[in-house]
Amino acid sequence: MADIRTHDPLGRSDGRPGSSQAGGSSGGGAGVTDQARETLRDATSRASDAWDSASEYGSRYYRQGSRAIGGVDSGTMTGLFIAGAIGFGLGWLVFGQESRSGDYVSRRMSASSEHRR
Repeated sequence: MADIRTHDPLGRSDGRPGSSQAGGSSGGGAGVTDQARETLRDATSRASDAWDSASEYGSRYYRQGSRAIGGVDSGTMTGLFIAGAIGFGLGWLVFGQESRSGDYVSRRMSASSEHRR
Protein backbone atom coordinates (compact mmCIF):
# COMPACT_ATOMS: atom_id res chain seq x y z
CA MET A 1 0.00 0.00 0.00
CA ALA A 2 1.28 3.48 -0.88
CA ASP A 3 2.12 5.98 1.81
CA ILE A 4 -0.52 8.75 2.06
CA ARG A 5 2.20 11.39 2.23
CA THR A 6 3.16 10.66 -1.35
CA HIS A 7 -0.38 11.56 -2.49
CA ASP A 8 -0.69 14.68 -0.33
CA PRO A 9 0.50 17.59 -2.50
CA LEU A 10 0.84 19.97 0.44
CA GLY A 11 2.48 17.47 2.75
CA ARG A 12 0.14 18.21 5.65
CA SER A 13 -1.33 14.79 6.38
CA ASP A 14 0.39 12.34 8.67
CA GLY A 15 -1.65 9.46 7.29
CA ARG A 16 -4.22 9.12 10.06
CA PRO A 17 -7.91 9.63 9.23
CA GLY A 18 -9.04 13.16 10.00
CA SER A 19 -5.52 14.49 10.44
CA SER A 20 -4.42 17.61 8.68
CA GLN A 21 -1.14 18.28 10.45
CA ALA A 22 2.25 16.99 9.46
CA GLY A 23 3.47 15.14 12.50
CA GLY A 24 1.34 16.62 15.27
CA SER A 25 -0.30 19.71 16.61
CA SER A 26 2.25 22.31 15.55
CA GLY A 27 1.83 23.73 12.06
CA GLY A 28 -0.37 25.88 9.87
CA GLY A 29 -3.70 24.11 10.46
CA ALA A 30 -4.24 25.60 13.91
CA GLY A 31 -3.50 29.06 12.55
CA VAL A 32 -6.14 28.64 9.86
CA THR A 33 -8.68 27.52 12.44
CA ASP A 34 -7.85 30.43 14.72
CA GLN A 35 -8.05 32.83 11.79
CA ALA A 36 -11.47 31.44 10.81
CA ARG A 37 -12.72 31.78 14.38
CA GLU A 38 -11.43 35.35 14.61
CA THR A 39 -13.04 36.25 11.27
CA LEU A 40 -16.33 34.76 12.45
CA ARG A 41 -16.11 36.70 15.73
CA ASP A 42 -15.43 39.94 13.83
CA ALA A 43 -18.34 39.31 11.45
CA THR A 44 -20.78 38.59 14.26
CA SER A 45 -19.57 41.62 16.20
CA ARG A 46 -20.06 43.87 13.16
CA ALA A 47 -23.51 42.39 12.50
CA SER A 48 -24.47 42.97 16.12
CA ASP A 49 -23.23 46.57 15.97
CA ALA A 50 -25.12 47.18 12.73
CA TRP A 51 -28.31 45.75 14.25
CA ASP A 52 -27.93 47.92 17.34
CA SER A 53 -27.36 51.00 15.20
CA ALA A 54 -30.36 50.26 12.97
CA SER A 55 -32.53 49.68 16.02
CA GLU A 56 -31.39 52.95 17.55
CA TYR A 57 -32.08 54.90 14.33
CA GLY A 58 -35.49 53.25 13.98
CA SER A 59 -36.45 54.14 17.53
CA ARG A 60 -35.31 57.72 17.03
CA TYR A 61 -37.28 58.11 13.77
CA TYR A 62 -40.37 56.59 15.39
CA ARG A 63 -40.19 59.05 18.28
CA GLN A 64 -39.69 61.99 15.90
CA GLY A 65 -42.62 60.87 13.76
CA SER A 66 -44.84 60.42 16.79
CA ARG A 67 -44.01 63.92 18.00
CA ALA A 68 -44.65 65.40 14.54
CA ILE A 69 -48.00 63.66 14.17
CA GLY A 70 -48.96 64.41 17.77
CA GLY A 71 -48.63 68.15 17.16
CA VAL A 72 -51.01 68.19 14.18
CA ASP A 73 -54.64 69.05 14.83
CA SER A 74 -57.53 67.01 13.46
CA GLY A 75 -58.49 69.61 10.83
CA THR A 76 -55.04 69.48 9.26
CA MET A 77 -55.00 65.67 9.25
CA THR A 78 -58.45 65.59 7.65
CA GLY A 79 -57.30 68.02 4.96
CA LEU A 80 -54.21 65.93 4.23
CA PHE A 81 -56.28 62.77 4.03
CA ILE A 82 -58.77 64.37 1.62
CA ALA A 83 -55.95 65.76 -0.55
CA GLY A 84 -54.35 62.31 -0.71
CA ALA A 85 -57.67 60.70 -1.65
CA ILE A 86 -58.21 63.26 -4.42
CA GLY A 87 -54.69 62.69 -5.75
CA PHE A 88 -55.20 58.93 -5.73
CA GLY A 89 -58.53 59.29 -7.51
CA LEU A 90 -57.07 61.52 -10.22
CA GLY A 91 -54.17 59.14 -10.76
CA TRP A 92 -56.54 56.20 -11.02
CA LEU A 93 -58.73 58.06 -13.52
CA VAL A 94 -55.77 58.99 -15.71
CA PHE A 95 -53.70 55.81 -15.53
CA GLY A 96 -55.92 53.06 -14.16
CA GLN A 97 -59.04 53.00 -16.28
CA GLU A 98 -59.38 51.56 -19.73
CA SER A 99 -60.20 54.18 -22.34
CA ARG A 100 -63.15 53.95 -24.77
CA SER A 101 -60.86 52.72 -27.56
CA GLY A 102 -59.90 49.70 -25.44
CA ASP A 103 -56.33 50.88 -24.91
CA TYR A 104 -54.80 51.87 -21.61
CA VAL A 105 -53.49 55.42 -21.26
CA SER A 106 -50.31 54.18 -19.62
CA ARG A 107 -49.64 51.79 -22.52
CA ARG A 108 -50.10 54.58 -25.02
CA MET A 109 -47.74 56.82 -23.06
CA SER A 110 -45.18 54.03 -22.86
CA ALA A 111 -45.48 53.31 -26.56
CA SER A 112 -45.09 56.96 -27.46
CA SER A 113 -41.93 57.26 -25.39
CA GLU A 114 -40.45 54.20 -27.13
CA HIS A 115 -41.05 55.71 -30.60
CA ARG A 116 -39.09 58.85 -29.71
CA ARG A 117 -35.84 57.02 -29.10
